[in-house]
Amino acid sequence: MKLVTIRTELLSLYEQDKEVLKKSGRPYVVVLRLKYKEQNYDFAVPIRSNIPAAAPKDQYFALPPRPTTRPRNRHGLHYIKMFPITKEYQVRYRTEGNEFAALVQNIVDKNTKQIVTECQQYLDRYAAGERPQFSTDIDFLLSVLYPANGKSPNAEAVKAIREIEQMKANPTLGKTYTDVDEMMRELSRNPR
Repeated sequence: MKLVTIRTELLSLYEQDKEVLKKSGRPYVVVLRLKYKEQNYDFAVPIRSNIPAAAPKDQYFALPPRPTTRPRNRHGLHYIKMFPITKEYQVRYRTEGNEFAALVQNIVDKNTKQIVTECQQYLDRYAAGERPQFSTDIDFLLSVLYPANGKSPNAEAVKAIREIEQMKANPTLGKTYTDVDEMMRELSRNPR
């Protein structure tokens, strides 16, 4: 397992899932080849400074607290925030000169078997329908990362999806139609 940060392009693709953590430069641990619904995928598990104290212990792997960890909260790998990832969206997280990051990498290396086992157990429970509140939507994220044609959506498609979402949220941004024929007549009269 390795420490990485995530390219903003992937975080943008995952924008519709409000539970994906989007803090720039956040370190993640990449766990390779976990099984989800009979398929193998790689997952990025975020390292969080403030996992709520009430979080069940099977939802995270504890790490030593950071200076930013609030009292009673936990610092660790937060399984319920994991998401699928491919190699092209990973950026090596540099631990050189960062004693705390080196300590985290050392702890992860020493506990790899436990972390992989706990991640797999979480995914098994999730696939069986046990989906904790505030967890990422793994099925949706997989559909974004691996569309039916086997390719990730291109930038133009992502832009169009965002535009539609904005129009749904704010209907004043564009005209809506209830009749396709009327829409086609207007489009043919007023081409862009």
